[in-house]
Amino acid sequence: MKKILSIVSILTVALSLFSGRASAQDKFQSGFFLDNYNYVYRLNPALMSEKSFFGLATGSVEMGISSGLGISSLIYPNATGDGLVTFLNPAVTVDEMMSHLDKNNPFGIDANINILSTGKRRENKFNSFEINLRTDLGSSIPGDLFRFLKEGNSDNPYDLSAFYLGTKTYAEIAFGVAKRPADGNLTVGFRIKGLIGLVNADLRFDKANILFKEGLLATDIEGKARVATPLASFYNDEQGDLKYNLNTNKIGPAGWGGAIDFGFNWNPIESLSLTGGISDLGGIFWKYNTVAKSADQFTFNGFDKVGKETNYEDDLNQAKDDFMEIANLQVLDGVTESAFERLAFTANVGAKWRLPILSFISVGALGIYHFDQIAPYWDARAGLTLSPFRFISLTANYGRNTQGNVLGLAASVSILFINAYVGVDTFVDRVGIFPIEGVNFPVYGGVPVPIDPFRAKLTFGLNMQFGNRYRN
Repeated sequence: MKKILSIVSILTVALSLFSGRASAQDKFQSGFFLDNYNYVYRLNPALMSEKSFFGLATGSVEMGISSGLGISSLIYPNATGDGLVTFLNPAVTVDEMMSHLDKNNPFGIDANINILSTGKRRENKFNSFEINLRTDLGSSIPGDLFRFLKEGNSDNPYDLSAFYLGTKTYAEIAFGVAKRPADGNLTVGFRIKGLIGLVNADLRFDKANILFKEGLLATDIEGKARVATPLASFYNDEQGDLKYNLNTNKIGPAGWGGAIDFGFNWNPIESLSLTGGISDLGGIFWKYNTVAKSADQFTFNGFDKVGKETNYEDDLNQAKDDFMEIANLQVLDGVTESAFERLAFTANVGAKWRLPILSFISVGALGIYHFDQIAPYWDARAGLTLSPFRFISLTANYGRNTQGNVLGLAASVSILFINAYVGVDTFVDRVGIFPIEGVNFPVYGGVPVPIDPFRAKLTFGLNMQFGNRYRN
């Protein structure tokens, strides 16, 4: 089993070699329901933190992963009934494998690391300031790529169009304001963000119809790779292989941009809040210092061993190298490119009602739509929050999203002037328990691994709070 999981890891690395789509990440949605959550304004800038706060390095850490593939797409029960095999095993038919795959299969990883954050709360006004480091890793993998890895040489053509791999890292400097009239019930808020691009790289096939027979003949192929970073320059060596040089003396931004969040929070009665907002409306203007294109036609011999009883770990490493040869990227000397790339923005509406008599209990509902070009999705959920004491809040929520059922859990605890919180939003329908030598999870007895497509976001942070508390 350890070997099988290492194979899956290698395949993931191979598929996400340049991983990432230039998009803003989805938000921590359980934070909408949680009391005393300092960063609730990230969902909607009209929502105010309950107290003033300060965070440095550990203020907020968000990490997310989403996949259109689960373990069931890559690993199958052995026909002999004595274990598991990968999709490359001859016992797994092509039809069976393709039944677990879509035409395009998205995969992504994202992170938002808070470097500095501060918020100043007054009764009817809230100001915030943040510096964050954000990165996205993701891809869109055609199902025919797996068929290619499985079959090797074949009379059947493969369609690798809409293939995408990329990565993006940028710094975010954000300033926000939320305000309501002293005698009013409508709060409006906005956040203005300055974006500094650090690295952006992508590889896409807009058209790639390829045929394998005793080697490979690729026709009608249109592929393009771009890299935006002053720290590296790429070139082709005498053999045509893609190489790079590090430019440590050229430190600077690879792009500039901006974005805005705006929203409202209406209280028709004291215990009820109706909210709506849009976040990450904007983008970054990137300057790509390296541009490469794929050749229109070429012949390639490879994948002779794929799908046979060989060392799969070596095969998959070789598959990654062979795929780069198929891409046949040729750097266009002296060619640069500038392009504006919008962030994937999010729209949300929500409601939260605090019980009039049992004020430590609140219920709510939240709906969002994430406008991403590769993997757009919607999410709708209802939640219950318990805050029996001023220093602790617990929330749980459940609902549906594009993939299926979704669950969120979060907690916030304050001791003296220190506030800590942790939470998770996840969609996982089925989980398998895999034993791995030397690794043992409490309760499970093995490593829990999603069987079907999944999405998860983990958030945690540690802040200092000060000043009066104003319950929203």
